[in-house]
Amino acid sequence: MSDIAIVTDTTADIPEELAKENNITLIPLYVGYEGKLYKEGKEITNQDVYEKLEAGIKVMTSTPSTVDFVNLYKNLIDNEKKTTIYSIHLSSRLSGTVNSAIQAKKFFPDTNIKIIDSRNVTISLGLIVLEVARAAKRGVSEEKIDRLIDILIEKSKFFGAIENFEHLLKGGRAPFFGKFLSSAIRFKPIITIDKNGKIKLKKFTRSKKNATIELYKQAKKAASSTDKNEIGIFYASDINTALELEKMIRDDNDIEIDKLIMTEITTIMSAHTGPGFWGIGICPKVDLHKL
Repeated sequence: MSDIAIVTDTTADIPEELAKENNITLIPLYVGYEGKLYKEGKEITNQDVYEKLEAGIKVMTSTPSTVDFVNLYKNLIDNEKKTTIYSIHLSSRLSGTVNSAIQAKKFFPDTNIKIIDSRNVTISLGLIVLEVARAAKRGVSEEKIDRLIDILIEKSKFFGAIENFEHLLKGGRAPFFGKFLSSAIRFKPIITIDKNGKIKLKKFTRSKKNATIELYKQAKKAASSTDKNEIGIFYASDINTALELEKMIRDDNDIEIDKLIMTEITTIMSAHTGPGFWGIGICPKVDLHKL
């Protein structure tokens, strides 16, 4: 068994069976309301969040604490005998999760713990983590894994469509929407993540159907023309829209697919976007022999 552990947070939207299959340890973020926080993925559901939002109840989110990370790392080191830990998390521009991990690392000066800011979110983060975990399972050297992570972070792309921008604006994750208030009300924004890990407006579309077509077009542009692609499609409450996007991708013979994952977003994302959120993450399949 590998002495390398792979850790990420629940915002990576990695399906449970894939996390288990690839020995990925997930640390939950917290979602709550009315003064109480719950571990996402364990103690609260997306439907719970949507009901609170629809009722006008303020939904809070919180990062894992330093103590949460300390307990997780301690278990990996003491009980699972891991000597190297890759802890790969959502963009530090969107969450303090990376900072909590950095603080926890200080308690284990004799263990090789690498804290990685993916500068990404949802399944785009998940695709990076899955590729790193598969490499670790294959016994790829730490030096090559480091290079793999750099390539994946640099080349991964994320595109999302929002049916109602209200929740994202309230959460403060995309303050730029305030500049386009009248347009955002009428149209469906397409968002992406820039190289610094910040949410960025790509464009507005006129309808849900047009938004899905635009997501497909952006993914097609981002897809590698020389390598196969790892693709993740995510959705909140409407799987049918995600399935339409999947069909567009699969029907395009110019997009070479290595793996395609369909996943429901976790409660953290639901709290910030509401139920009308769907999109795609895409990155090239990296040939480990060329690293």
